[in-house]
Amino acid sequence: MAQTEPRRIVVPSKEELLKAAHQRVNLPPVELWLDYQDDVDTLYISLKEKTRPTHSDSDFDGGVVFDYEGEELVGIEIMDITGQFKYANPS
Repeated sequence: MAQTEPRRIVVPSKEELLKAAHQRVNLPPVELWLDYQDDVDTLYISLKEKTRPTHSDSDFDGGVVFDYEGEELVGIEIMDITGQFKYANPS
């Protein structure tokens, strides 16, 4: 049986994630809490420390979900966040 090398996972830095997020969505100038899930390559950005979203609005073509608490935007989920990084798609 052939041996394969283990997959090397490169976890992006907070700065890289924020830069990638800014390329996809317009982030407000507030404190942000980031939660990156490397197994599904998704970044969740909380705009408030503790939230209870009441509904969501999705931009499926852009791979973005906006979470609202009433009328206030409280969270943004961005799928395939590192797909644009060179090391994510080596040539």
